[in-house]
Amino acid sequence: MTLRLAVASTLTLGLAGCAHANLEGTDLDQVKHPAFVSRVSDEAGPRVTVYRSDSAQASKLGGTSPADADKKLEESLKPVLSRFEAAERLRSHVHAAIQTEKPWSQAVPPSQVASALETFLVQEVPGNAPDYGRLKPLGADSVVEFVIEEYGVRTEKGVPQTWVRGTGRMFRLGDGGEMWRTGFSGTSTEAGLQPLDPAALASNPRPFHEQMVAVLDSVSVRLARQLSPTNRAGGGPTPPGTGELRTPADQRTPLEKEIDKSKAVPPPDATTPTDVPVDVGSSKKKAPRQSAPPPDATAPTEVPVDPKKK
Repeated sequence: MTLRLAVASTLTLGLAGCAHANLEGTDLDQVKHPAFVSRVSDEAGPRVTVYRSDSAQASKLGGTSPADADKKLEESLKPVLSRFEAAERLRSHVHAAIQTEKPWSQAVPPSQVASALETFLVQEVPGNAPDYGRLKPLGADSVVEFVIEEYGVRTEKGVPQTWVRGTGRMFRLGDGGEMWRTGFSGTSTEAGLQPLDPAALASNPRPFHEQMVAVLDSVSVRLARQLSPTNRAGGGPTPPGTGELRTPADQRTPLEKEIDKSKAVPPPDATTPTDVPVDVGSSKKKAPRQSAPPPDATAPTEVPVDPKKK
């Protein structure tokens, strides 16, 4: 079993102290063109509370204070997972899990959403809620919003772990009425992943990135399930791309380009090795081959007869 599947099968999606409202199928049936938005709150992370919350880890520091050690580790982790990557990873994986069903198959392309909200091709996403009214000209009638409020590394019961916490909601653009709201949380410990070594992370923070990606992917699976209610009058599986508002080719995101690339793989060459290409471009006809004259059938002993000497 892969790391991602292992996390997806064991990670618990918590309510994180947030009011919860299930998405009703009757409400979802009224949606035609949703827009997905994901963002990271200001000061969301990475937050590190390893040495301040664990005396056993703090005892390894020598003369460095626990607060200074946590702050130093935070600085080491910041470049590893950008706000843009964390937000985009959550959004893209939720949509990918449900994109074959209406109305998700008719969602506004992410590049158009980012352009309208002025976050197109930027490495950092805004922490504050944007002006969602800008999505109306694109045909959007509702918004699915994910907000990552906190993430980082902490020590829980003596075990260093990665963790994330945030909220999700869906609302109508017309009247602002909410159709769905939830909180989400997840940790690497709940997923059964190996505890991180805080001392090693300072020089090699890649394990933090790998675990955060796995946790975000698993949270997206749970969120996708909540966005797939069963009490619907319609909205069953549809062929991929049915009714989809497509993105212009030059405005596709890297994820969209990879998906389109996989769909456009050319068929294999069916020409057999013995086939010789025929040149149909030449209009000149080759002259017919001259046949060799028949051989002389006269026997060597025969002498030609002169009719005048008879």
